[in-house]
Amino acid sequence: MKIVFLGTPQIAVPTMEKLLSHGHELLLAVSQPDRPSGRGRKLLPTPVKKRALELGIPAYQPPNVNSGESVEKLRALAPDAIVVVAFGQILKESLLELPPYGCINLHASLLPLLRGAAPINRAIMDGHAITGITTMKMNRRMDAGEIYLRAEIPIGPTTTAGDLHDAVMVQGAELTAETLRRISAGDVTPVPQDDAKATFAPKINPAERELDWTGDADTLDRKIRGLSPSPGAYTFFRGKRLLILRSTVEPGGMNVAPGSVRVCGPERLEVGAGNGRLVLFEVCPEGKKPMPAAVWVRGARIGDNDRFENL
Repeated sequence: MKIVFLGTPQIAVPTMEKLLSHGHELLLAVSQPDRPSGRGRKLLPTPVKKRALELGIPAYQPPNVNSGESVEKLRALAPDAIVVVAFGQILKESLLELPPYGCINLHASLLPLLRGAAPINRAIMDGHAITGITTMKMNRRMDAGEIYLRAEIPIGPTTTAGDLHDAVMVQGAELTAETLRRISAGDVTPVPQDDAKATFAPKINPAERELDWTGDADTLDRKIRGLSPSPGAYTFFRGKRLLILRSTVEPGGMNVAPGSVRVCGPERLEVGAGNGRLVLFEVCPEGKKPMPAAVWVRGARIGDNDRFENL
């Protein structure tokens, strides 16, 4: 097939590579505009743009992919299909109806579950034991298009959003390539979603990143893992923000006052919740890089009355 590929972050790169390796002709890689990054605010290419240029695929970065100029540019290429993976702009009807096979999107959930911007984070935060990936034919409604193929991905008791992101990145590339193979062969028919079963995964609100230690330990652990490594769940210790990146629930034993921090045994860090306790494995102090909780403990010199705070 002749493909125009729309994607921006790293999670989209393996799918672009996989389509190219399967013999598809990638006419153009469309990505969001470059953004300033780092302390120097230097413009850096998006991961999709960077890899596309390395592979010899022309790159295009319109501020609005739905503009008349952008639509005509894509129309002139006469693609058979447009493939969309984490692009970052909503496509309007002029693009959705442009290629003969339509716009095919890879979504990081088992649709119709977890429609929206943060399915990877929400799957863990909501306590799902299984999530997955879906390829669909896009329509004007957000994540509500007809489904081609789905594949399940398990969520374990220590799975983080970063772990799930990597699984989606690899398995999503395979599923998208298989979807295009079956579309080309004419042996797959998209199936409408059951809107009555839809659930939603809204964008992470900055305010919900803060940990309320009066909450249930299981809920806190899911939030920590669901926001790790980015954007990160946080608390405050001695007035400074501390990201909590990896944890587990401590089974049994006596409860500790919510937010109370204890060093138990050789550099083992526990914190009390409203119901239960957590053991912390990885943290990131304000202005520093992530580190094992045991390393942070040595520098923090935690006392008997120390606790995590809410400012």
